Amino acid sequence: MRAYLGLRGFTIAVSRTFERLEKMIPALISEMRNDVVKSPFTREIIAFSKGWSYGGGVRSYFTLYFEEHDDLLSKLRIMENYGALIDIKYNDIDRYELTEDFVEYLLLPV
Repeated sequence: MRAYLGLRGFTIAVSRTFERLEKMIPALISEMRNDVVKSPFTREIIAFSKGWSYGGGVRSYFTLYFEEHDDLLSKLRIMENYGALIDIKYNDIDRYELTEDFVEYLLLPV
């Protein structure tokens, strides 16, 4: 949508930045950065408990555990509001896709 409006001459003011997001939830963003550096073509995230199992098929995905991040789903919702993630929940499994803009941010030199 941003690109669509930009091409039509509208000025886009972005008040939500990935830098601000990282200041709010640094540990989670750091983990995601490490994951993306190790697997730069993976975009899917599964959020669940360590006691659960998930047969996700042939596609690769990152795993975030509720036990390792307080209020994980709330943090992921905020990340969605910032344009870092897209909710792709399926079969009662909390799944998200990293946006390309956010992946590019994660791959920037720190």
